[in-house]
Amino acid sequence: MKAEEVTLLETTVRAANPYPSVEAVAASEELVRMDALVRLGTSSGPVPRRTGPQTRSGWAVAGFAFAVVLVIGFGLALLRAPFGGEDVTVTDQPTTTVASVITTLATSPVVELDSWQRVGADVMQPVVGLFDMTQVGSWLIAVGFDPGEEDLRQNGVIFSSDDGVIWSRLAQDDPALTLGAVLMYGIAEGGPGMVAVGMGCEDDTAPCAAYPTVWTSVDGTSWTRTSADPDIFGESGAMMDVAATDYGIVAVGSIGELGPDDAYFTRSSVWLSADGVNWTRVWEDDLVDASASPSSSRFSALAVDPDGLIVGVGEAENQNSELVAAVWVSIDGHAWERVEPNPSAFGSENGLDVFMLDVAWSSDGFTAVGTEGGTQPAIWKSPDGLSWTRIDAADQPFDATGTISSVAALDAGFVAAGPHGFADQKDGPVTLWTSRDGSIWDRVHTTGSGYAMSIVVTDAGIAVAGGMPEDNDFHAAVWAGPAFDPDNPPSDPLPSSPPTTVEEPSTGLAEIGTLDEGLSCEELATPGYSYAEAVAYWMWRDKPADLDPDANGLPCEDAYSASDVIDVYGEPDAHSVQLIASHSTGTFIATGPAVEAGIICATGSIDYTEDPEPIGLGVLLRWEDIYTCEDNSGTFILGVDEYIVIEPAMYGIWNIVSGTGNYQSMNGGGGTDSIFGDYDISMGRLWFPTDEN
Repeated sequence: MKAEEVTLLETTVRAANPYPSVEAVAASEELVRMDALVRLGTSSGPVPRRTGPQTRSGWAVAGFAFAVVLVIGFGLALLRAPFGGEDVTVTDQPTTTVASVITTLATSPVVELDSWQRVGADVMQPVVGLFDMTQVGSWLIAVGFDPGEEDLRQNGVIFSSDDGVIWSRLAQDDPALTLGAVLMYGIAEGGPGMVAVGMGCEDDTAPCAAYPTVWTSVDGTSWTRTSADPDIFGESGAMMDVAATDYGIVAVGSIGELGPDDAYFTRSSVWLSADGVNWTRVWEDDLVDASASPSSSRFSALAVDPDGLIVGVGEAENQNSELVAAVWVSIDGHAWERVEPNPSAFGSENGLDVFMLDVAWSSDGFTAVGTEGGTQPAIWKSPDGLSWTRIDAADQPFDATGTISSVAALDAGFVAAGPHGFADQKDGPVTLWTSRDGSIWDRVHTTGSGYAMSIVVTDAGIAVAGGMPEDNDFHAAVWAGPAFDPDNPPSDPLPSSPPTTVEEPSTGLAEIGTLDEGLSCEELATPGYSYAEAVAYWMWRDKPADLDPDANGLPCEDAYSASDVIDVYGEPDAHSVQLIASHSTGTFIATGPAVEAGIICATGSIDYTEDPEPIGLGVLLRWEDIYTCEDNSGTFILGVDEYIVIEPAMYGIWNIVSGTGNYQSMNGGGGTDSIFGDYDISMGRLWFPTDEN
């Protein structure tokens, strides 16, 4: 559940490297961007198209281990890795806890909630999201990051609550959280009080590649940041989770390295510390070419059983170079072995990437959660951390949720939450499920739109941290409520989802973005996909001729009503146009009959204007740009509703929002194929209402 944040994917990249002209750092920037976009093996999910100071809004993503687990009887044989780091001498952990030293914050009695509610909203803006939360003593501590100064560099964010309801932001102006870039993904009690991990860079003025970073604090009110040390932390990468164990404080993540011809490579890595301050990289996986598989090999989360076995989950390549769920184990924090990737448990019969995102231990063993392809929830069970079984989720109440992002142990059983911020983040809802043994799950609560990244069970109840859409932006959110008894769960808050009908159009990503190739126009129209969605599907599948037999650039005209087609493309006698907008040069070129008729200028410049809140059914995100004609004839704003977001492109429909000069009353519409960061191709028709066209 610890991962790069979706609502600011490209801004996060800018945080890691605001100087893309520097070659050595550009490779790192590209990895971070690609890693966020394909975090779950699919770039599905709304993502922002622009980066830079103009905006922070928008939706907001391989290497086979050298050794495997050897099971000898009921035991585990682990071989110390032949590379990476020195041994760490683990001393006794300090007995000081956060609960015993927080004296600057007012305390209030624990509140046992009898209903679910969003809490702490008054202090959550403008924080873009929370990515981990833990209980430290009697306190809940949540971490994330906010946009930072001018949206260019992120600042670390620490929230605390002693009752689960009233939240405070700590250390808002602490240089350790504001200098350079700070992106915090994990938090645990340990060391001097608490230890947070993530990625960051300290230089505000020079090229700055984000590298794995640790922050420590006694009480949360002030923080100390580890200094850059490439020998220990590498020169780029991130720590994704941290846990206090009997062997020391363990942090997991990955580092990046430049190879020949500036190729970028990554390797999964593990760090160990006795005090949270001084660290040693104790284990690392083989290097993997990240240009071929940006999400390659990665730890996502950690769990520890009462016997001290440490289990790390994530994703890695199998021997066929397929991205599959992965489990690593350690009995001492130093040496790590990867569990043999049983295809039936860790792979996909559908050729999709499979990811484990979180893991927890309860009296029934380990339960891990994640996704298959970002569209199907995935759950695994293990009695001992060594042998794993994939749970059949097909007939369980997960409905359109494509990812389960977080899981935590109850006194007996588990509670899980989703969706995840990188796979299927859309109109929600944030949902909770509970299970006695990790096999059979009951849906027990839903809340508003958003995503869930961390779930914590306390004596008073349950808290979930993540983010939600608000005020045309995304902000951090925490929800709190009563705990569940898996043996007597509350009634399902939602009825089973009805089959899609003409009266109930599809919801976009969970449908259009995952449909097979070769569908006919009738197969798109009959289940109730809108004409706009059919246009997006046609572009996504490379404009198959059987969907546009007359080759006039308007697919599926016969399967939809004339009014549906007009809503997208305008009247049949409007003038055709093709607009190619290049983001690298900030210019556009228009061609076609609309230019020849003088309806639109042939060249000009483009500038980002805004990302309005999407409002149409199935729309994942909307963006708008202002086009300024080179001949000074006026300007117009072109907006696009994106229905499919799959790296490296987005597919949607466009319209003319408004205009000045010669374009005050111009109308237009059609389809747009956008390539991330490069260009948009908008093809359709233009007209003036007063023309007879």
